[in-house]
Amino acid sequence: MPTPLNNSIVKAVAILDLFDDKRQELTARDVAELEGLNGITAHRFLKTLSETGLLYSPRKGAFRLGGKLIDYGERAKSFSRLAAQVQPFLNELAAKTKEGAMATTFDGSFVTCIAAAHSDQTFSFNARVGARMEAYATANGKLWLAMADPVMLDSYFAANVLVPLSADTVVDEGVLRQELGRIRRDGYATNRGERETGLSAIAVPVTTRAGNMIAGMSVFGPSARFAGDRWETLLLLLQATAGRIRDIL
Repeated sequence: MPTPLNNSIVKAVAILDLFDDKRQELTARDVAELEGLNGITAHRFLKTLSETGLLYSPRKGAFRLGGKLIDYGERAKSFSRLAAQVQPFLNELAAKTKEGAMATTFDGSFVTCIAAAHSDQTFSFNARVGARMEAYATANGKLWLAMADPVMLDSYFAANVLVPLSADTVVDEGVLRQELGRIRRDGYATNRGERETGLSAIAVPVTTRAGNMIAGMSVFGPSARFAGDRWETLLLLLQATAGRIRDIL
């Protein structure tokens, strides 16, 4: 059953879409006529969008696009540039390891794949750019959670239910927090079939020269191929690759 949409958000986006080169400024009356709303509802939408920074009011009753939209656009361009920068390194990882490789960002709830590469060896899991994955059950996600500040981490656990995705999913918050402490200390995270049975992964942070984490990067593949010394081999390769990426940022 498809998840129902939040109609208020859909309507808010529709109002933002009304602005263009010819309509750089709108009033509640304009929005009411163009969107088929009553004047009070239109005004409430405009005031709410203004309070969040998506719009601003240059004078009473008039509204223009706000600066926060520029910020969002710059973030989107930044992610796009980052994806382009890491893609050649992911291709190299996939070629060397004969496994899949991906890079991710984190929105506070889910990790999102921003770039991926696959080897010639076929495997059922296909990392798709734009795919969102549960943070608590993935190597990239646990890495992001481990590097989060305490307030963000507490907010994550308060807002998310840890449901089992496989027989190996860690759904005990205390146990997961202990693992996150180990990840924070050691600088890498693993996934041993926690999101999908038979799929394993290992991830390291990609950081700026100042040490700020800007992406997670992982190698993933069938659990049968992730055993013994292979974990250490993949970790060293990932860490070396992350270092090379850091040097070009």
